Amino acid sequence: MNELPLPKESHLKPFPFVAPHRVVAWAVWIGIFLVAYNFFAVSRGEEAAREALGGPRFFIPLLITVFLTLFAFFYWRLRRWAEAYHQGVSFFSAGDEQEASRRFEEAARRATQGAQRAVSVAMMGQCQLAMGDTGRALELFGSAERSGKLRSAVPAMYRWMPGLISMARFTQGDLASARAWLEEGRKRNGDLPPIYALLPEVALLCREGNPAAAVAALDARAGEADALVGRDARRLKLLRAFALDALDPAGHAAAIDAALAALRPVRPGDFEFLSARWPELQAFLERRGLSRAA
Repeated sequence: MNELPLPKESHLKPFPFVAPHRVVAWAVWIGIFLVAYNFFAVSRGEEAAREALGGPRFFIPLLITVFLTLFAFFYWRLRRWAEAYHQGVSFFSAGDEQEASRRFEEAARRATQGAQRAVSVAMMGQCQLAMGDTGRALELFGSAERSGKLRSAVPAMYRWMPGLISMARFTQGDLASARAWLEEGRKRNGDLPPIYALLPEVALLCREGNPAAAVAALDARAGEADALVGRDARRLKLLRAFALDALDPAGHAAAIDAALAALRPVRPGDFEFLSARWPELQAFLERRGLSRAA
């Protein structure tokens, strides 16, 4: 598999281990420890100095104040990240991938941990992929993959990431890489059902000249197909119609018409994503009067 690229923006790259806010936090905690150690370890000869500082009546409230201040700061940062991230999820669920991408990018800026940034850029990548910007999507997926945080922090996302990368590679015309990422997804899923793998798998089967296997996969994994929504659901229906047309256009005329009717309403960019480097699919779209929507 080709190594995935990384975005240029620092707030979208893997979270650094030595981040400025972590340095400040550790410096504060070490400072508190040193002051506390010196305060409570003073000799009897320095008792007067300790009393001059106010003793425990001064120092203990100071420790509590500093602790609560740090806690409030990091809690505020966490709330800001969660707010932006959940707004992104809401817009993505509503089909507004462009606004969702903006919110996920804001969440990546506000992240205070590696896992927060990884999941934010991964979702931003999914938005970019849905809108057809595969180059940008691969950069963001590369950041999430390179961070290594998804495997332990968000295992579900770690398992379905290869399917999305496979789809992006497919649309760029790199069929070998698309197939390799599909295999990587199978390894990660183990005995679990595949996630986000049906669309690239069906597309590869159709592109490789095996429409019968594509239709069989769609029929056998109807539940996975039904779980897709928005653009991906419309693209999968298009591939069903394309595969049936390749098998027997006359014999499957009713099923083809039903699949194409289920595409409505079509949004700009729905099909160009698949057909840009696929002449046979582009020809099918033109024959069926769908090229204007692409």
